[in-house]
Amino acid sequence: MIGLSFFTALFSFIAIVSGATLLVLIYLDNRNVRIDDGIANFRRHIDALSPEARQSSVHRNNQEDRRNQ
Repeated sequence: MIGLSFFTALFSFIAIVSGATLLVLIYLDNRNVRIDDGIANFRRHIDALSPEARQSSVHRNNQEDRRNQ
C-alpha cells in the first residue's frame, strides 16, 4: 500500500511539473515578436514621419532599387 501511494504521488508530481512547463512554453511562444509585427511597426513609423523626412527615405530606396536592376 505504501509503494502504491509513492508511485501515485510521483506520477502526480511529474504531471504537475510537465503541465507547468507546457504552460510556460506556450506563454513564451506567444510572447515572441513575429516578422509581421516588425513590418507593421516599421510601416507605422514611416507613416508617422513628416512628408519631407519620408521623401528622403523613399528617394534613397528608389536609387538602390534602380542600381540592383
